[in-house]
Amino acid sequence: MNLADSIDGRRNALTVSDVAELLNISERQVYKLAAENRIPSFKIGGSVRFDPAAFAAWLRQKIAPSSVRTISRPAEYSRYRSKA
Repeated sequence: MNLADSIDGRRNALTVSDVAELLNISERQVYKLAAENRIPSFKIGGSVRFDPAAFAAWLRQKIAPSSVRTISRPAEYSRYRSKA
C-alpha cells in the first residue's frame, strides 16, 4: 500500500499538521500551498482542513511519472563532461 492509498482510506479530514508530516514540509509551507490553491483544501471557521480523498488524488497526480519534469542542460555542459 502506498502513501496515497493509506490517506485515501482515512475518514476524518486531515489537518495542516497531518499534511506537513506526510509531505515532510513545514506547517507554514502547507498554509502557503493551501492559500495559493496549489493543494486541495477547505476551511472550517478559521481552520484549514484537507479532504483525504481529494488529497490522495492530488498526491497521485503529483507522483505520477508524467509529472516528473526533465531538466535540459545548456550546450556548454557537454564541453565540461569527462569523456569516458
